[in-house]
Amino acid sequence: MPQPRAAGFVRTLGSLVVALAVASPVAAAPAPAAAPAVPAPGASPPAPVSSTTSKPTGPKSQPPPSPDQPFNLPIAARTDAYGPRPPGVPELTREQIVAYGLQNPLVKAADAQIEQMESTLLRAKFSWVPVIKTTTALAPGVYTRCQDVQLQTTGGGDPIDFQYCSPAGANGMGIVDVDTISGYFRQLKEAGIAVRFGADFIIPLFTSGKIKSGKEMAAAGVALARLNKERTRQETVLRVYQAHTALLLARESLDILDEAWKVVQEAKGQIMVDLGETEDADPDESNPDRDPADLPRVELGELTLMERALEARKIEAVALATLWTIAGEAAPVGFDIAERALVTDGIDGGLRELPHYRELGAQQRPEAKMAAGLVELRKAGEKFARSQFLPDFGIAVSVQISYMNQADRAMKALYYFDRYNYNRVIFAFAMNWNLDFHNSYFGLKKARAERREAEHQREAARYLLGLEVEKAYRDLQHADRSVKLTEQATRKAKQLVVDQQVKQTVGGGNFAELEKALTRWAEWRFKQFEAIHAHNVALAALSRAVGTSLGASPNSSAASAPPNTISVTSSP
Repeated sequence: MPQPRAAGFVRTLGSLVVALAVASPVAAAPAPAAAPAVPAPGASPPAPVSSTTSKPTGPKSQPPPSPDQPFNLPIAARTDAYGPRPPGVPELTREQIVAYGLQNPLVKAADAQIEQMESTLLRAKFSWVPVIKTTTALAPGVYTRCQDVQLQTTGGGDPIDFQYCSPAGANGMGIVDVDTISGYFRQLKEAGIAVRFGADFIIPLFTSGKIKSGKEMAAAGVALARLNKERTRQETVLRVYQAHTALLLARESLDILDEAWKVVQEAKGQIMVDLGETEDADPDESNPDRDPADLPRVELGELTLMERALEARKIEAVALATLWTIAGEAAPVGFDIAERALVTDGIDGGLRELPHYRELGAQQRPEAKMAAGLVELRKAGEKFARSQFLPDFGIAVSVQISYMNQADRAMKALYYFDRYNYNRVIFAFAMNWNLDFHNSYFGLKKARAERREAEHQREAARYLLGLEVEKAYRDLQHADRSVKLTEQATRKAKQLVVDQQVKQTVGGGNFAELEKALTRWAEWRFKQFEAIHAHNVALAALSRAVGTSLGASPNSSAASAPPNTISVTSSP
């Protein structure tokens, strides 16, 4: 995530202050003949007196800025993040960007993963429902006829009625042996069709814990998928907060640099007038006391400001593009942020002690819950591996139906095994026992190792997440103190600048002291920007570390940076 190096801008302001103290109209002006009255406390001091040896710099005295320099960039296109934003683009608050960001493809992918795991859980819950396997066959039949005959008994007893069935030849005459190839094809013309249907299924009665362990594993998988979605959501919120704060810091820095650029341009124009370097130079308006080296000094300051502004523009573009990417297609195209000032995010309920956040992180952080959930998943897997040594019991059911249209329906199954027309249902108590004990042992050994690995990972996650909470807490604690300190220091430095400016106005000022006061003020202003940025980023990181939002909506009393203006002519 882009982190604007605002500390590097301090040297730019240092060179700016040199130009301000040496080349500004105030520095070139002689002491006034009569000192004006000192303003009353709380009143605004008078503005600096302009130089009496030169007239104000006109438009011709200042060279027009180049269109490719960062202070004169054209308005960017709506979909181009680099440069000033075009008017009329939609503006979204940080909360709105977060809402759009939570609809991004990563969150939707997490939703799809949850749906997958829920489907697996449903399969585990309904695994007791029998799976019916059916087979249906359609083939040529057999032309079969039966005859009732009487068999004489030995000893003069009563004859016995007997039914004799056999495949018949053409027109039912003769006997054909259908178990031979030639016999089968001889009767094929009169054979008709044969249909066979079979259905087999097993109703589980006792599975030695396999179904129960499977449901536990599937339920743990659903919980892990939901926690992964929450982790993705929180990571998205963190990225939005980081990019949003970086964007505001870059724009605040650009505002200061733009003000500095204006002052440098004014100073450069005055130097060129004093040196007679302008297009309409008048020898009577030149200043012989002007050091010719002042011009390259101020030009070097220009280049330094441009380099810093280019860096700030790049950071601004990357941060804005990051917000566009996170918000995705759901957000308006080329939107801008609604916030204009970098203010300190409040902490809901104030900053508490570190143990509170450690305990909160252990309870709420998605990663901590995922580590515990993985242990439960591995425990269920170990139970499932142990159940592989035991048999399964159930009721086996088989349904069989056969129909052959050319087989004599009067065939009695009492004397013959009915091959052609029958309906039967079979119930049996069944046991399924896989005696592959050595492979079952290897699987159990692996499951136990995976369970121990998950337990160690849970302990490691507890320590590492606790360390992350402490780091974020210390960063927030340090940033909170820095915000208060830099706010006070900026106010004091501004008072010194105003004091030196008032003294300069009445003719008793010291340019060296004014230069030091301006330099210190600029340094503390940048430090305050950095402190507010660090505070907001640290608060977002702590919220991510504990797994719940800790921020409160900014209010009017929240710390904010001072107005972005270098010319200080009023008391703080």
